[in-house]
Amino acid sequence: MCGIAGKIGPGSDAVLARIHHRGPDSQGSTLTPGPHPVWLGHTRLAIQDLSEAGHQPMKSRSSRWWVTFNGEIYNHLELRNRLNLPAWRGHSDTETLCEALDAWGVDETARRLNGMFAFGAVDLETQTLHLVRDAFGIKPLYVSNGPDACFASRIDAVLELTGKAPQMDQEALHAFLALRYVPSPQTLMQGISRVPAGHRISIDLQSRSRISQRWLHPTTERFDGSIDDAVEAYSLELRGAIKRQLLSDVPVGILLSGGIDSALLAALASESDSNIPTFSVGYAEGSQECELDDAAETAQLLGLTNTAIRLTSSDLWHALQHISAEVEEPLGTTSILPMWHLVRRTKHDVTVALTGQGADEPWGGYRRYQGELLLSRVHRTRLAKRPIIQEFMAAASSTTLRTSRIPDGLRRFAMAAPNQHTVDRFMELWALFSDQERLALAGPGSPSTAKDTVSEWLAWCRERTPDTMKQLLMVDTHLQLADDLLLYGDKNSMAVALETRVPMLDTQLIKLIESFPISYRLAWGKTKIVHRRLAEQVLPAHIIRRKKKGFGVPFAQLARRDWQPMLREILFDGKLTANLDSKALQQVWEQHQSGTDRSRQLFALTTLALWLEHHNV
Repeated sequence: MCGIAGKIGPGSDAVLARIHHRGPDSQGSTLTPGPHPVWLGHTRLAIQDLSEAGHQPMKSRSSRWWVTFNGEIYNHLELRNRLNLPAWRGHSDTETLCEALDAWGVDETARRLNGMFAFGAVDLETQTLHLVRDAFGIKPLYVSNGPDACFASRIDAVLELTGKAPQMDQEALHAFLALRYVPSPQTLMQGISRVPAGHRISIDLQSRSRISQRWLHPTTERFDGSIDDAVEAYSLELRGAIKRQLLSDVPVGILLSGGIDSALLAALASESDSNIPTFSVGYAEGSQECELDDAAETAQLLGLTNTAIRLTSSDLWHALQHISAEVEEPLGTTSILPMWHLVRRTKHDVTVALTGQGADEPWGGYRRYQGELLLSRVHRTRLAKRPIIQEFMAAASSTTLRTSRIPDGLRRFAMAAPNQHTVDRFMELWALFSDQERLALAGPGSPSTAKDTVSEWLAWCRERTPDTMKQLLMVDTHLQLADDLLLYGDKNSMAVALETRVPMLDTQLIKLIESFPISYRLAWGKTKIVHRRLAEQVLPAHIIRRKKKGFGVPFAQLARRDWQPMLREILFDGKLTANLDSKALQQVWEQHQSGTDRSRQLFALTTLALWLEHHNV
């Protein structure tokens, strides 16, 4: 795992300081030869092939391709066998990538890679710069919208290459308030885009024209075996994924929560390495969100050592002060705070850590999926015409319902209910603020680009299946996961040069899962059906039955008690009120203080306020 940067034309090694923490082991740069040179920069975190043979930027043996690469290719030894070259300089996956590009081109190479990656590749023959991001967006990649096409693993590196001051994109602000994150290709920073997951951006070095294309193809296979057959197939594929991702020339550990996903991951990983260490994080005694006791019990039952980090509200506040600099984008997910501390402690002992991230989206582990199961059934049957259903759907748009004390998830379900159109229903299921609240906060405008992005992903999903439930799972897996949870996971861990891997998003594994019928994944009142059946074979029943806590933070209580005066200062005494309506902001604040849970909204607004201050936007 590393940091990458580049631009069309000459660049400066000074920008490598912006990505040095991503790759502290070595750095390098080059200006490619030819009539339209490209400056490529790289900082290296050595994981495989610690020798100079893995140094980047790297060129293919034909000298046609120059590459700066961030990530891990878990099947690169298999690809070497297919390439069948007489000799190799070393055993790095970067060298494999260079030769694969030479043999197969960009799109076919990307489709053959099983791993997490973001890379810039210059094809000297066609005079084209290609910027490529993996299928799930595990690795971030940003690019400026100007003719120089400055790109990097971090926004601040792109800004330094462009020499431009940061400015906020108002349309992207509406997207953030609608979804709690800004979906690719937009970012909240004007003039800077993210390469979407499963896409490449190709730029002609002479004309500077660019195209963005999806290299990712939807899964077309359909699994036709029994559910027992599915469990067996899943067992083999998940074990294979974990074994592939344990491959490393440096120490590996596991980030262990109290939930089923990381417990299953630890159980299967311990079959290959019985001494693999685990690391967990939790809170002061009395917090319902604390998973430390559960994680410790799991580790003990598996015979693994566990290092626990117990955080106070002061520790979480300390993390909050740093996340804008680390993550570079505001996000509405409170789990970013304990993760900040967890990766720092984990880095003391290991350089690579496996996580259970990515199991909820393809398997249907969130409550909103239960809502879509019900809504999709209502909309495709005569139930929608029944008076009681029509009355409920009419009530769903009422202002009273929006501001009542019913749980946030149920409120979103009610807001989604009246929508016949899939994209509108999905947007409501994800919604941070309603359209009315968003307009009150940010003024005229709409998240139209975000909605267009969701529509494009839905159109891609329909190539595979007409089932709206499957479509929701696929969009979450390739869009929401990439630009929210995986984004902060990468930024937090790479801030301390810790490589985090996600076996649950192994390419071959997801291909299998997406081939399963929906009834093997979830049903009314049931989630992760085959996933849980496999867990039953290797874990005690009480671990599987534990209540899902979701790596949460007691932010709702903190916002009313310990953090109340500090949060009020952040929200009302800084740049946020220059960008959002203070009266509408005050209304959200008072609703939460009076007992309505607006913690999701307040946390997102807090990270936005900190982002504005950090970047002086």
